[in-house]
Amino acid sequence: MKIFVRSIGLSTAVVAFFAGCGDDITKVYETNSSTVGMDLVAEDDELPKCDADHQGKLIFVADSSMAYYCSADKKWLPFGGDNWKGPEGEQGEKGDPGDKGDKGDKGQSCTAKKIKEGIQISCGSTVIDTLRNGDDGKGCSAKTIKAGIEVSCGGTVIDTLERGKVGESCKLESIDNGVQITCGTDIDTLFNGAPGISTVVVEGGCTLVSDENGAVTFACEGGDVVLNKALCGSTAYDPAESFCLLGKVVALNADCAGEMIDLRKQFCDPREGGHAYDYVVLEFGGVTQVWMAENLAYGADLEGESICSNGTENCNETGRLYDWWAAANVATSASNTSPKMTHSYYQGICPDGWHMPNETELYNLLNYDGKNANGMTSMTMGKALKSTTGWADMAPDMDGNGEDLLGLNIVPSGSFSPVEGDAEINVIQSSELALFWIAAEAKADSSNVYTKAYTLVFTNYADNTMYNPSPKGIGASVRCLMDL
Repeated sequence: MKIFVRSIGLSTAVVAFFAGCGDDITKVYETNSSTVGMDLVAEDDELPKCDADHQGKLIFVADSSMAYYCSADKKWLPFGGDNWKGPEGEQGEKGDPGDKGDKGDKGQSCTAKKIKEGIQISCGSTVIDTLRNGDDGKGCSAKTIKAGIEVSCGGTVIDTLERGKVGESCKLESIDNGVQITCGTDIDTLFNGAPGISTVVVEGGCTLVSDENGAVTFACEGGDVVLNKALCGSTAYDPAESFCLLGKVVALNADCAGEMIDLRKQFCDPREGGHAYDYVVLEFGGVTQVWMAENLAYGADLEGESICSNGTENCNETGRLYDWWAAANVATSASNTSPKMTHSYYQGICPDGWHMPNETELYNLLNYDGKNANGMTSMTMGKALKSTTGWADMAPDMDGNGEDLLGLNIVPSGSFSPVEGDAEINVIQSSELALFWIAAEAKADSSNVYTKAYTLVFTNYADNTMYNPSPKGIGASVRCLMDL
């Protein structure tokens, strides 16, 4: 709805009326200024614009009892109606102060007293609670067992800290054609990459035509010239056909008894028509040893007694058992007044280029882990060298097998002993022990008679090895080492 006004003059009586509306207005002034006056709202009259012409004027709206004033900043300001407020009332009198509260009772003091059950807490004469003693803890102990360390608390086995297996150490060796990596018994070579082939004319009319498989080929006027890049010491070889073994060039493959064998891990004993044996290269403390990884099975032209270790005619699985004369390749009638094994490398019954182990080589092997220095025995190497299968259990909870950490695969080959006055020999059960002849003889007593020789002994019931002088007439296995 639009608001319309009609202008009327502001009379002295009207001014006097407004002046009388409030007690705080005590004086009214008359003015003849044409800008001062009151406009009355009339139907169809619109509010004028609050500008300089209307500055200071009043407009009265009868139906709402509101008045509007045109201010100096050119805005209509309302007053009256809800905006008319009466004078503020007087402040009321203060209320009476409240009564004081009653005093509280005194609190009771609390005490703590040690009793048999623990600590008793009392407040006044009332027992509040008791902090009872905890149960006594159970003592714990640890003891070494076969599997590791057993931890018990109060007679109850809590857990077992099992021994971790010995990790294989790896050795990197720079060779002429790359890098040779040895991890335990595994040997591999990272060969140098061949450069790209380019056509190069060299003096003499030769042209480079290929550079692969470790060989460089030149086409020359007089024919092709092939140069091998790989060297084994000062000897050149083609890695596609040969490999370098401890300074010697060896073919990759060879025929042995009608079968091709890999010479990187096998060698052929040409006797008796040929027999292939596995071997393993060991390096430790600046020492290199190459051991047969199988028991010797040669049985022809023997001086002494020999049988297959498993009691059959097939000796391929666990080899043969030899008395000392057969193993040492010495006549049984030879005098025992002086030792026969007087050489650094004593070949005995081993094939050419191989020999029976001597005491120094055995000591280096048994101290492979660098922890044992008590003569010729080791507290851990027995289990480390034994094969992982084939050994009898000493008890249901005691495994007789080993870990074969070095790849020697010491199998239970047993032994034999001669029966006095009988042509037969007594075979000792092969699943419980293994004996090996060492190139060292011993006297039986204070007399100067060498009726015994040393053996290295493995059993199913112990993790260690034993180094004992044994009668020359018993049966033991033979492992050979390569002459280096």
